[in-house]
Amino acid sequence: MEKNSLFLAALLILLSACASGNSDPYNRAVEYYSLGHVDESVESFKQAILINPSEPEPKFNLAVIYQDQGKLDEAESLYRAIIQKNAEFAAAWSNLASIQEKRGQIVEAEKSHRLAVQADRGGCAAASQFGYFLLRNQRTDEAADVFKQAVEKDGRCANAWFGLGMIAELRGDRRTALRSYDNVSIYNASDLEAYLRSADLRISMGERAAAVLLLEKAASLAPDRGDIKLRLGRLLREEGKYKDAEKTLEEAIKAGAPRNECDRELSIVYGKLYEEASAASADGARVQ
Repeated sequence: MEKNSLFLAALLILLSACASGNSDPYNRAVEYYSLGHVDESVESFKQAILINPSEPEPKFNLAVIYQDQGKLDEAESLYRAIIQKNAEFAAAWSNLASIQEKRGQIVEAEKSHRLAVQADRGGCAAASQFGYFLLRNQRTDEAADVFKQAVEKDGRCANAWFGLGMIAELRGDRRTALRSYDNVSIYNASDLEAYLRSADLRISMGERAAAVLLLEKAASLAPDRGDIKLRLGRLLREEGKYKDAEKTLEEAIKAGAPRNECDRELSIVYGKLYEEASAASADGARVQ
């Protein structure tokens, strides 16, 4: 999963506006967006821009919607309009960089990322996005430096910690990777991928009980992910927790995990449960 929080700044702007009511087009746009009425949101953002053409937030949020819809020309035009008058608007530089990267304009994208980092003096979002850009372009050492700078700015920067975890994994440093993913979970407890990566590392290191706990957390975060429940059920079965495995695998089937894989695991579980029941019955008969 890519950890480049492309639209995080937009979401924060949207949420911060929600508390102020919906008496003007900007706040109506926010409300429409939160309800999933994207077309209405677009029209209201356009009205907000007409009323307050100097305000960057309506332009930015509209640009984010366009970018999410693949309307890159429209999004780029709005980002450029923002930074022309608000060069310190770091999120606009970062999102412009993502458009340039998508178009293969790597040199231009790097320049925009660097301007975003320069503008984002007190935060870590722009630096973490730049780090993922460098990582995607196989500049691992540079990416590590940028991620480290991001967490030095803000130790709670979960995206940067995740990037450091990825790099540590690439380098075979599992302990450092685990510490980094642990920080992700501390500062963003809903980061599903961090739990999954940590679980895989724990399994590879023989720490299977800890992996069970991590997969249980991941399954609770994404109850509709049958593949996670299947992984958890398999691990529980391997750990000899057959009743828990049975329940989890049945949940995996309901959540859409591959039926043939679940049935294969369940057949093993049922066999083990039968063996346990038979042994218990035999022990009871000997006691009598």
